[in-house]
Formats: sequence, structure tokens, C-alpha cells
Amino acid sequence: MKEITPRQPAGTLAANLDQLIESFLLAQDVGIMSKLVYRRALKRFKEFMSLREAAGGVGYLTKTDIVQYKSHLLAEGLSPRTGNLYLTSVRQFFKYLESNRIYPDVSAGLKGFKRSYGFNRDPLTLRQARDLLSSIDTSDIIGLRDFAMINLMLRTGLRTMEVVGSDVGDIRQTSNATLLYVRSKGKDAKDDFVVLTREAYEPIARYLAVRRCTDPRAALFVSHSNNNKDRRITTKTLRFEVKQKLLGIGVYSSRISAHSLRHTFATMALQNGATIEQVRDTLRHQNITTTQIYVHTTDRLEHAAEDTIKI
Repeated sequence: MKEITPRQPAGTLAANLDQLIESFLLAQDVGIMSKLVYRRALKRFKEFMSLREAAGGVGYLTKTDIVQYKSHLLAEGLSPRTGNLYLTSVRQFFKYLESNRIYPDVSAGLKGFKRSYGFNRDPLTLRQARDLLSSIDTSDIIGLRDFAMINLMLRTGLRTMEVVGSDVGDIRQTSNATLLYVRSKGKDAKDDFVVLTREAYEPIARYLAVRRCTDPRAALFVSHSNNNKDRRITTKTLRFEVKQKLLGIGVYSSRISAHSLRHTFATMALQNGATIEQVRDTLRHQNITTTQIYVHTTDRLEHAAEDTIKI
């Protein structure tokens, strides 16, 4: 690949972008999931560059262009968290280009999106959680799978990516408990676990029995459609199934989604006497400040100053 000097136009950068992205990814000493985030984010940036080039803007790429990309992300309605993931990827990419004398770091000093205090998803109420589980028809294998997945998320707080990434062999019996080992966010190995209570484990066991699956290398949850039969279920499918079932019980809020099941677990665990440390360990938060948001919300609702007003 011909080296691009800092004085060459952005059009030349765009022409070599695929190769440059691959070189950048190879040079990153990060986990598999982080590389996937980088790849997805830089694909979006490449699409923005293509739009810019098609509009005739193929001059020299400057910080102004990166700021315009930030505005582009905002206009697409991305959450601050997702937008910051994309901006971080672009900043790391241009740092790499500058350090290798390929292109100047035009992203230097770019500020991220401001995040609000709290979460952008709401938990389910106890009634909604019970209605969600009871609404699932378990008379066929798809229903058994969906119940096992959703029940698992409600009882352990697993992320969708952790659920779909699980294999049959990740379930291990110890003398004291049944554990499911998972690959946590940002890690390469499955060295974290959640405890499977009897209520969490038995629906999984029933599903696997009907599926007649004992191979420890097989995906824990698979597709049963004709086109993708026996292939690992995707996060997109899992999120879709959860959303459809939520709609089925009359939950239409845009703030309630598959990720709400994780919030539901945390909220209910705290309400039922779990300590903040227990919830942090189960959710595998790197910073307990994240877990404290649940505590703040729970306390705010249970000890609301508004309730003291008697007019």
C-alpha cells in the first residue's frame, strides 16, 4: 500500500481506508469484543466518508470534518454511550495513523457526547416480569428456548451478548451450586460466572432435553428456523423476541427492551435485600459507581420526598 503523506487529500485516505482499518486492528492489543466494536465503528465512519466524497467534499480532512461526523452520529439518534464508542474508535484510529506518519490526527481534542446520570432503559415491574414469563407458550421447542433465555436474563442479569455467546459446556456443576461461565464485556476468556438457581437452570435443562443436545461445544441457544437451523442465535434475534413478547403483554415503552431484563434483575435483587456488592459481582461491573445508580433509583422511589406532602 502506498504511504499517504499528511499533505495528501482525504480522498486518498478514503481510497485506502479498508487496508488502513485492517492494519489498525492488527496493531491493537485489545480483546476480541473491543476489536469488533472498533470494526463496526470504523465501518460507520467509512460510510460517512463515502457520503462526503459523493457530495464533492474530497479536500483535506480536518477537525471540522470530524466534528461534522459527530453531528452526523447525533442526527442518527444514537445514545451518548454508543456515540462515544464510535468517537473513541475514530480517535484511536487517527492516533494510529499519525504515529505511523500516514495522516495527521485530526480528531485530537474532540470532546465526547455528554452522558446523563442514570440509564436509558427502565426495569420491568414485578407484575410485568411475571406476565412476560407466563405469556410464553412452551408447547414447542422455540417457546422452550425463549422461556429459558428470558427467564435466565431476569434471574441472573446477563447481557444479550453473554446469553448468545454461551455454550452447553459452560454450565458446570459444583458441590454447592450450578454455574454458568460467561465471557464478560471486554474479556477474551469465559472466566466469570453467574449462579443458576433451580428456577433458572430447569428451563434450560428442559430445552436441551427436547433438543437432544449433549455436545459441550454446541451453542446453548440456537435458531430453529429453516434457514438457520441449529446455528447460534444472534443478539438481534434475541432482542427481537424479547421486544415482541413485551409488546404482547402491552408494554410499548421505548425505554423497555431486552437490556431492561438486566436492570430488572438488579432492581429486584436490591429490593429483596441483596447488597450492592452482591449485585455488582453478579453484574460484573468494573466500577461500583455504576451499580450505585440502581441504589440511588431504588432509594429515591422508596423514600420519595413527594410522599410527605399531604395537602
